[in-house]
Amino acid sequence: MAIADGVITAVGPADEVLAANPGTPVDDLGDVILAPGLVDAHCHTEWSLAGGVSLGPGFGRWLSGFLRVMGDIDPARHAAASELAVLTALCSGTTTICDAGPLGAGATAAAPAGIRAFVCHEVFGDDPAAADRVAERVLELREAAGPRVQVGVSPHAPYSVGPRLWSAVLEHPVFQTGPICTHIAESDDEVQALRDGSGPLPEALAVVGFSPASWPGDAADSPVVRLHAAGALRGGMVAAHGVLLDDDDAALLAGAGVAVAHCPISNARLGCGAMPLQRLRDAGVTVGLGTDSPASAGGFDLRAEARAAEVLHGSMAELPAPHELLELATHGSARALGMSHQIGCLAVGYRADMVAVEPWAGAAHIGDTADAFLRGESRVRHVWVDGEAVVTDGEPCHVDRERVLARARECRRALG
Repeated sequence: MAIADGVITAVGPADEVLAANPGTPVDDLGDVILAPGLVDAHCHTEWSLAGGVSLGPGFGRWLSGFLRVMGDIDPARHAAASELAVLTALCSGTTTICDAGPLGAGATAAAPAGIRAFVCHEVFGDDPAAADRVAERVLELREAAGPRVQVGVSPHAPYSVGPRLWSAVLEHPVFQTGPICTHIAESDDEVQALRDGSGPLPEALAVVGFSPASWPGDAADSPVVRLHAAGALRGGMVAAHGVLLDDDDAALLAGAGVAVAHCPISNARLGCGAMPLQRLRDAGVTVGLGTDSPASAGGFDLRAEARAAEVLHGSMAELPAPHELLELATHGSARALGMSHQIGCLAVGYRADMVAVEPWAGAAHIGDTADAFLRGESRVRHVWVDGEAVVTDGEPCHVDRERVLARARECRRALG
């Protein structure tokens, strides 16, 4: 493979590429599996310190416990959390993240580390004036962001954002560009709260002084149907989770150009169920893979999410092949983010976002390169973004690992 100015210019047998590029510096990576950099279609870097603060069971009970511990916003803690998350993601082979958080701290953490980031500043409530306040913050983040960071907005979820604020966000001039993401159809608790304002979610939201948002519709209407009827779905939007989606919901999402980020570990751990992967694919919905956050899932490790998806969907008799799982975590997520023409593939003309994995000792007996790549025993050695090394021999190139870890430990201890 040959790279120039951060772009892949040739792919093929080594002797042919070398002959076509005489005098070009050569890096011999040895015995590794070279793959596209992983693309995390949905994560929350600001919650990287929230692992174990609430265990449920059930989404509403989990959210209640989470908000009791994490409901107070602490900018220093959120900054430390985002730095830790970005470090963890990079060292796990992720080169692009789509991050949502209440402060947009991921934008500040991403730039110096070298990761590519789509950061969505979350909004809550139903006051249309909140759109202006968040727009001011987004403009500040955009001005400070590096070239690999795009900043947009996230109307958090239909149970936490009402139609007036949601509409104000979609209509705001600042948010006509930049990424946009949300959470849709994650749990039965969400469906119940939207239907009649009952269930565990109202109690959880009351912890931070909120009530469930009210969206017009009949009692049987799903969250997607309610959003569609209100004109709240936009092309290019990434909707996380999508566990409770029927055929009609899938058709509405496909027609609106809304992608879905699959977060299998989070959904399984909270007892929400499993996203209907095959149903969405059959309907033409773009599906990517996300890690969510340690608050409800694992540690920003997309290979672990892919392995979880294999187990989860295998139990549903729709077992994805290893190459399908790898595609979900790379080009699938890139499509969800509107970047399928630039990242997620090792081909001429694509950005040189790559990860080199040292296959585990038993990989020679697997006979499937994608499977060997996804195995937890295979170690991430090197990571590049735009052809620039951001991880070398497992160590970050631009981030002081010990400083980040020390700061994170200090903030985590303060949580109790």
